[in-house]
Amino acid sequence: MSTTNEPQTAAIVPSYAIRLEFNAGAEGWELPILPGKLSIRRSGAGKSYSIIGAGNISTIEKPELAEIDFESFFPVNPWPFNKQAISKTPAEYVADINRWMKSGYPLRFIYGGSGEAGRRGAIRLPMTITSFERWEEAGSPGDVYYSLKLKEYVYYAPIKIRVAGTGGKMVAEPAKRVDLRVPPKTYKVVKGDTLIRISMKLYDGDSSRWREIQKLNGLSDADLKRMQIGQLLKVPPPKE
Repeated sequence: MSTTNEPQTAAIVPSYAIRLEFNAGAEGWELPILPGKLSIRRSGAGKSYSIIGAGNISTIEKPELAEIDFESFFPVNPWPFNKQAISKTPAEYVADINRWMKSGYPLRFIYGGSGEAGRRGAIRLPMTITSFERWEEAGSPGDVYYSLKLKEYVYYAPIKIRVAGTGGKMVAEPAKRVDLRVPPKTYKVVKGDTLIRISMKLYDGDSSRWREIQKLNGLSDADLKRMQIGQLLKVPPPKE
């Protein structure tokens, strides 16, 4: 038995989280309850051929797109075993997913642990939502249970071809990086407008979103008193 007085260091258990981000990270949150099972699938895409004199052969091609699915729930109240932050109500989580699904833009799925090693080994994939189902269960009033299925999204853009020199050689121009930020909608200021009135006009009487409009346009409190008729303001999308 050791008689030394050396300090004992407890093992550090990494904390894992799943995060969904949208609009180049402008929106997003961690799942408040981690799923009991996370399925990640990526199938091969090789093909088989029969060659006279050689028999059957197979080719190696690029693998299929990754698919991820899991089930969990959005709690209406904090759970004792849960260490994740609950930043929204179940209805708000559901509204975000529905809005992202209808937007026509991908989200980013991030799964990783704490610390430098956890961040290096994180899974970070652009994904589209292929299925989102939700339900309630007896004994858990207010909690929203759900299943989410995602499919990998591949960035693509048209390739421009130009003629180089006098020899008529066709050269493909380097593809520009795809901008996946959702273009903001705009509103033109009219006489008598304030940000609170604009918020009420655009969001069914909800005046609370004026701060979002202010932040989106980079307006100071002093700027709010100098808004001009005809001024174009960026406005966030409605919450569904």
